[in-house]
Amino acid sequence: MYKPTLKINTRKLKENTQAAIKDLNKFGVSMMAVNKVFNGAPETAQAVVDAGINVIAESRVYNLAKMQHIDCLKCLLRSPVLSEIEDVIRYSDLSLNSEETVICALAAEAQKQGCQHGVLLMIDLCDLREGVWFENYDDILQLIKLIQSLDNIYLYGIGSNFNCYGTVLPTVTNGDILVSIKERLEVDLGQPIPLTSAGNCTSYHLMDKGTWPAGLDHLRMGGLQEFGIEYVDMKYLDDYHHSHKDVGLACSDMYILSAEIIEVNAKPTVPVGELGVDAFLNPKEFEDKGIRKRALLAFGLQDVPFDGCHPVDDKISLLGQTSDHTLIDIEDSEQQLQVGDCVEFELDYTALLMACQTTGIKYQFTQE
Repeated sequence: MYKPTLKINTRKLKENTQAAIKDLNKFGVSMMAVNKVFNGAPETAQAVVDAGINVIAESRVYNLAKMQHIDCLKCLLRSPVLSEIEDVIRYSDLSLNSEETVICALAAEAQKQGCQHGVLLMIDLCDLREGVWFENYDDILQLIKLIQSLDNIYLYGIGSNFNCYGTVLPTVTNGDILVSIKERLEVDLGQPIPLTSAGNCTSYHLMDKGTWPAGLDHLRMGGLQEFGIEYVDMKYLDDYHHSHKDVGLACSDMYILSAEIIEVNAKPTVPVGELGVDAFLNPKEFEDKGIRKRALLAFGLQDVPFDGCHPVDDKISLLGQTSDHTLIDIEDSEQQLQVGDCVEFELDYTALLMACQTTGIKYQFTQE
């Protein structure tokens, strides 16, 4: 049965992870590897564990359930949902938290299951997503004291997040604020904070610039090893596998989507007749380029959005997409493409995320 194929290169993922570990070690920073873009694929999780990672992070509990056989700690990256606390404890060793009610529920369930569960207490440093507001120090302190008072729960560390919702960049200034909170907590608690998790792959740019704040010792990383890109200044990194296309496309040849051609013909580039909106209620404008050769591919928006797919053949251009079709211009391609041939695309993060979620695409893990 036909499905477009997504090839994922686990060898390159492993080698990029080894490069990331080496880079972070120079600053005394450890990392947990975020596997969520792959929809919990055990193959990609195993690749980064083989590289030396000992904590895998996922934002869905059902994805953590897929990798129980992998020898590492499992972290729930999104704050737990009260209605699934039983499974959170069953399938994860750690979780990100900021709510007293949830922390107490985790402790009670961990006691029932006879295990220990680590809490990474999140502090909001202005990106306005999860976490206790950074200025509410007393609330942060009281939550840590609560964690310390509960059985079967322990403080894994404190953390923050940047550049996801509010687009706030990690900087020396907000990094120093997190360090100052850590140091104040250590004085008031009379003991060290186990680790201070300073964000995601965008925080790497401070290391790249040599301005990493001392006292921050942990990151939750996905995009760095998955694409080999420094995302703040948008540049490819040496010693990492990455695309050879313009870095602004933010794609990677580690992830190749292959789709079959179902029609080839030459047609006008402007529709004929009175125009309305497309299948998604969007109006469109068309540039008249005359008659050009084009092809229809057997995948559509239902599978993966085309604007994150970049043809391997630079002489092929994308025209548009419906639920089930992707239209490409092949007039300038030197390939003699015919019905039944396949066209390949490099994917960016969003397209990879969507491609890994859909049942309409099959996966092929490769080390070539």
